[in-house]
Amino acid sequence: MIMSKLSFVPLPFMRAAAFLPTYDPAKERAWHLSIWASAETSAWCVHDLATGRCAALSADRGSAMPDDNRLPHRPVTVSFTALPELSTLVPESALAPGSEERHLRTVHGALPTGVLRDEPIGALGARCLYLHDEQAEQRLVARFPNARPLPLQAVLVHTVLARGGEKPVLLLHRSAKRLDLAIARGQRLLLSNTFHAMTPEDALYYALFALEQCGTRPEEARCLIGGTHLSAAEEDLLKKYLPDIAHAVVPADPRLTGLGLEAPHRFAALLEQHACAS
Repeated sequence: MIMSKLSFVPLPFMRAAAFLPTYDPAKERAWHLSIWASAETSAWCVHDLATGRCAALSADRGSAMPDDNRLPHRPVTVSFTALPELSTLVPESALAPGSEERHLRTVHGALPTGVLRDEPIGALGARCLYLHDEQAEQRLVARFPNARPLPLQAVLVHTVLARGGEKPVLLLHRSAKRLDLAIARGQRLLLSNTFHAMTPEDALYYALFALEQCGTRPEEARCLIGGTHLSAAEEDLLKKYLPDIAHAVVPADPRLTGLGLEAPHRFAALLEQHACAS
């Protein structure tokens, strides 16, 4: 298949903010705070620990935390994903003490400075080894010392495994210049990878390539899409080749009841942090 390349145009990310009328930042022993930190977009959301409902979400362009004055004062738990991120999955059986950097270097080559972390994925018997933006982590941990880092790859793997069934599920997450994807059938992960994607054509190419590597035709897969930089043009192009396609999170999701959040699929990875951190 031959596809023409279009020049990359940065997406005009629109500010988003939604708060339940009952949301009180000062409420004690009530909230889980999830944070998305990148140079292009910063966002946070709050989940009620008692009900699992999302009580607040705010997002905007840039690295500054939007609606800073409405963050929970004393969240019980805090998680964050910081981009850029370099990550890979390694089976527990292949991990010897001190081999983590070698595994990550084998996949990505030269590594930037930073703290190499790992996130266990019990359902796979594997660990996600990763490096993420160190400055973003330092800013967040200075404010929330109990904040737990969560790699984007692990969040997407947990999500696609939870959505898996008899039909293969392809989960696509679009951020600035980057496409993360995971494919699962039932509780079996078939593929998880990250690609440098500048155009809608790039995103389509890698989605079809990933399905091909898994021996799955486009019409055989359920495709779930989301991400802060997913554009309407990209959605339209994906729909031409992936007939069974839907947003990864929809406004009717019970977790969003009463929130009135538009286009919640843009914040799919942020909203799923709560489930991964629980």
